[in-house]
Amino acid sequence: MRWIWVYVIVLSLILAGYVYVQYRRPPRVDWSPTLSRFDKIPFGTWVLFHRLRDLFDTSPTTVRTTFYDHLRGHESFGEAFIVIARELRTGKADETEMLRYVTRGNTLFLAAETFSPTLADTLGFDTDTHVSIGPTDSVSLRLVNPAFGPQRLYPMLRGSVDTHFDRFDTARTTVLGMTDKGLANFISIPVGKGHILLHTAPLAFSNIALLRGDGYHYAGRALSYLPESPVALFWDDYHSIGLGGPTTPLRVILSRDPLRHAYQAALTAVALFLLFRSKRRQRLIPVVVKPSNTTMEFVDTVTRLYIDRADHRDIALKKIGFLLDQVRSRFGIPTGMLDESFVQRLAAHSGATQQEVRDLVRLIEAVRSATSLVEPELMHLSRTIDTFQQRISP
Repeated sequence: MRWIWVYVIVLSLILAGYVYVQYRRPPRVDWSPTLSRFDKIPFGTWVLFHRLRDLFDTSPTTVRTTFYDHLRGHESFGEAFIVIARELRTGKADETEMLRYVTRGNTLFLAAETFSPTLADTLGFDTDTHVSIGPTDSVSLRLVNPAFGPQRLYPMLRGSVDTHFDRFDTARTTVLGMTDKGLANFISIPVGKGHILLHTAPLAFSNIALLRGDGYHYAGRALSYLPESPVALFWDDYHSIGLGGPTTPLRVILSRDPLRHAYQAALTAVALFLLFRSKRRQRLIPVVVKPSNTTMEFVDTVTRLYIDRADHRDIALKKIGFLLDQVRSRFGIPTGMLDESFVQRLAAHSGATQQEVRDLVRLIEAVRSATSLVEPELMHLSRTIDTFQQRISP
């Protein structure tokens, strides 16, 4: 029996060592681009939110509802509203209240990589986005106001999304900032007595951007276009964190007493019915249903699942995997290493030029190294792969 105790002691020591190593291991850095004021991770906005008092004479008020719910019936002027998020999804009702709010003499600062198409159409601008895959910083930003002194570049982290304005109304739009490639990424559009400030690099206002080099100078100067002493200063949480209060689909019913009481009465009635009628009076005769082909239903269900998840990177990786499987099965070319040898062999077998294959490989590597993708990037990858598959199809 002695060997059993030796076995137990050895396992206990191994377990204790593992627990100690895990406890002493430094925490992993979370690089999720939340842009939340609560997050101290690299791509949160905790630093900026807590330093707003250094830029403005007014303390910020957080807003965690839609533009429509917050601005409806709002008649004040001389206010400022800051929104920093990866995506700005607004409806027609939201945009109507936004424009009415700015027209009265308020300033709206919107920093996002993706804007609502209806808002872009209303304000007359378009954006273009691509992912940098170079070895250096993806993009550098600069402000063009001569009052800031000599123009200087503020580099962004490698791998960040390079988004800029592709089209805007030059007659009424003022360019406030540009990328190092000379592309506008920060503009001002007058609306009535106020202005809408649009910025396409929200990560420039993240924690790591402000703490890295002179990034805090860039954020402070960009926000200096807002009134220094606004009547009220609002900070949007809705587009970075989500809707405040209950997140259940029944929140509309639960937020109103008559509807909530009716809902509770209905649940009580259903529970009583199940309690007194759950026992069957007669055994049911099972119905034998003819087996059906549910392949298309399964495909439709899986498709809807991926659409609801909006995991564009996962869809892109599966698309890439299917393409590489075609290359292996049809041409017998190994796809473990997408190097120059792979490019030459695939170009020779498929009939495509080496440059076309090399561009496709670069796009695949960029997607694989990215932590997330937006819908335009997924569509670009899908179209590129579809075009190549048509080229190699028999």
